[in-house]
Amino acid sequence: MIKESINAEVISVFPNKVRIAVDKLEDFKIADEKLKVGSYLRIADNENAVLIAVIENFTIEVSEKGDRKYILEANPLGIIRNGEFERGGDTIAIPPKKVEPAKKEEIKQIFEESLKDDKKFVFSKLSTDRDIPVPVDGDRFFNKHIAVVGSTGSGKSHSVAKIIQEAVLSKKSSYMGLNNSHVIIFDIHAEYKAAFPDARIIDTSNLVLPYWLLNSDELQELFLDTDANDHNQRNIFKETIISSRKKHFDGDSFLKEKIHFDSPLFLN
Repeated sequence: MIKESINAEVISVFPNKVRIAVDKLEDFKIADEKLKVGSYLRIADNENAVLIAVIENFTIEVSEKGDRKYILEANPLGIIRNGEFERGGDTIAIPPKKVEPAKKEEIKQIFEESLKDDKKFVFSKLSTDRDIPVPVDGDRFFNKHIAVVGSTGSGKSHSVAKIIQEAVLSKKSSYMGLNNSHVIIFDIHAEYKAAFPDARIIDTSNLVLPYWLLNSDELQELFLDTDANDHNQRNIFKETIISSRKKHFDGDSFLKEKIHFDSPLFLN
């Protein structure tokens, strides 16, 4: 229940910001939930149109008498109108008077209605309330370049594993958006093997790389003393490799003449 002692009012409205004055911050909360940066607010004159905003920062103003007033600045997300959430906050009546912390069901509604059910891919929860799932469009999410950054031990590998695990589970559930996706992990430091026990693992025990697939630099690194300054040796080696590739090539004669040192063709 919202306490009746809540005393807050909108003091200014900008296109992308709402400023709110609160007399007693300790009373401006629902139950025992503490108000903080990132908390959600509901701003309205009636229940037909409720503006939902997120607190970005706050300041404290002290009067000459020593009375304190807290000034909150909030970023409007959208409006819940007739039970439906609409993004954007430029249609709220001015001046909106009633300001309260947003109800849990209103915050949940923002994310539940952000996507159609067949597009929702969920791997995370709202940081301020772990009971509220935050979905993303799975198709768009996996079609973008994504970087996961953080200091050592901050949980980067765990986060990536969690996302991929949820993607694998989603392929087996009612969500069909990822059913044509394939996941390949280059696990250089062997961090993910335990997280995916059913995965097809390719390592040095079952992976064979034919030497003829190596490029020119790799072949020279393998067979020659690359530190030596022996151009004749390099030229003979190059001609030998090209000759062997052409010898085992049974394609068109025109293409055969285009075979070079780096051509990925069989040789022995």
